[in-house]
Amino acid sequence: MVETGVRTSVPGWTQWTHSTQWARWTVVAAVVGALLGVGWALLVPPRHVGVLGDGRAAVLTGESLHRFDAVALFALVTAAAGVVGAAAMWRAGQGTPRRALGIVASAAVGSVSAAGVGLGLAAWRYPDAADAAAGTVVALAPDLATPMAVLPGPLAAAVTLVVLVAFAPDDTDTDTDAPDAPDGHEGDDDGPGKDDGPVSPAA
Repeated sequence: MVETGVRTSVPGWTQWTHSTQWARWTVVAAVVGALLGVGWALLVPPRHVGVLGDGRAAVLTGESLHRFDAVALFALVTAAAGVVGAAAMWRAGQGTPRRALGIVASAAVGSVSAAGVGLGLAAWRYPDAADAAAGTVVALAPDLATPMAVLPGPLAAAVTLVVLVAFAPDDTDTDTDAPDAPDGHEGDDDGPGKDDGPVSPAA
């Protein structure tokens, strides 16, 4: 049996390879998102409140702004990760609509992972203030206030893909200029057989 050295593509093997690659990217996105969540939980400031008793608390002056800080910091971190991750994954292989959808889905997985790990770590760092004595000041664990906070990551990835596709070179562009003449001179309107000047009788 003679081997030709050409390896044929098996549809089942190709599909399994693509599925394995997407699984790896999804795992990587989840791990990166978890790390971002840890960083968010360590950096975002808590809100301090004064305990009034009977489960009531009063937010101290200026502390309510930290709720916006938590959402804004999370959105910036996940959006930056979405931009970098989308660009890296898009450049790693051939760009197709299916690939773009997988990249956006991976960014969404990373954002959800960041939210889950970040909120869990923040809740562990700052214990529940329900049992605090009246008149004391306690720190509340930061939160994201709305589930919409996980959207900046996949949205940033989608916008990045649009920009990459818009500015990608078109391989179908060809040079439409006429080739040069074999002798290295460009042709002119006079056509072949025409001399550039009068011929001297002595020639």
